[in-house]
Amino acid sequence: MTDPVSVARRVLRRAPAPLQARLLVLAVNQLLRGQPLAERLDELAGKRIRLCVDDVPLSLAFEIGSGGLRRTVRPAHVTIRGTLQDFVDLASRREDPDTLFFQRRLAVEGETETGLHLKNLLDGWEYDLPGHLRAVLPGPLAGFTLHGLSLLRRARSHRSSRPGAKAPGTWQLRP
Repeated sequence: MTDPVSVARRVLRRAPAPLQARLLVLAVNQLLRGQPLAERLDELAGKRIRLCVDDVPLSLAFEIGSGGLRRTVRPAHVTIRGTLQDFVDLASRREDPDTLFFQRRLAVEGETETGLHLKNLLDGWEYDLPGHLRAVLPGPLAGFTLHGLSLLRRARSHRSSRPGAKAPGTWQLRP
């Protein structure tokens, strides 16, 4: 099976920078919908952040405003540098930002106060899937989707609690 980060790295290396920036802005702004963090970003309104993905190579600057991010060409207040895998690990919470920083896998340059404030906001962010679905789907569809997800979760936990049941997310081959 192909590693998704390797595939993303190859795609990003071939995509033009304006397309990369546009897709990242759209993805982040979409993910922020219905999240308490979106309101807290106002604390950093007007601050500019540059993400440098060294192994792609990719360097994109964004300004934080009400409603999320927008691309900018102005100098950044803070630059965050790392590999694509490090950013994926950070976003998926497989790695703590402090761990990445102290292992020198993530570098933060520029305004220390802005960098720390952003790190603390991201550290405290627990993704609210129900809030997101309510923000992006019409009322009845959001309710139906949330109900379906709760049924799936219940069925999965019921299966995994039975003796001899396979672990969630694994496949069993039958002879």
